[in-house]
Amino acid sequence: MKISPEQIEALKLQQQQENKAKKVDGAAFGEFLNQEVQQGAAQQSSAVSAPPMPGLQAMNPLLQVQQATQVQQTAQVSEDEFVGKVEDLFGKLENYAQQLGSSDEDGLKQAYSTLEGIQGGVESLKKDWPGVKNENPDLGSIVSELETVAVTEQIKFNRGDYV
Repeated sequence: MKISPEQIEALKLQQQQENKAKKVDGAAFGEFLNQEVQQGAAQQSSAVSAPPMPGLQAMNPLLQVQQATQVQQTAQVSEDEFVGKVEDLFGKLENYAQQLGSSDEDGLKQAYSTLEGIQGGVESLKKDWPGVKNENPDLGSIVSELETVAVTEQIKFNRGDYV
């Protein structure tokens, strides 16, 4: 069996692609993007750039972009802020329990509005930090439990368990 140079080149290319895929799996997207931008900048500075084709910029102005800027890693919500919001929700749950324990009819109205605030807070937490379960499983489980408690209490309240 003969091995042709094309087969060797194809095998090398395939191995390079597999190695890139292995490196990308464990890396964060921002790190990967920064790495690719740096490689592109190095290649661009070492190679003579070809003149742009005259008609392409008219069709798509995005082709005029010369260099991408590096991605800064910015967390949507820091972990301390997130923990503070979770603690606030636990405080609201305590207020909710106290309001349910009161014998006033106004206490039930206040309890319902507090429960709606808790549900809104849980939704806000999930929206502010969507990858919390992957990044910090402990905080993710707390948010899941808060959501479960809020939904359960909503069902109990609507069913009339506290009347």
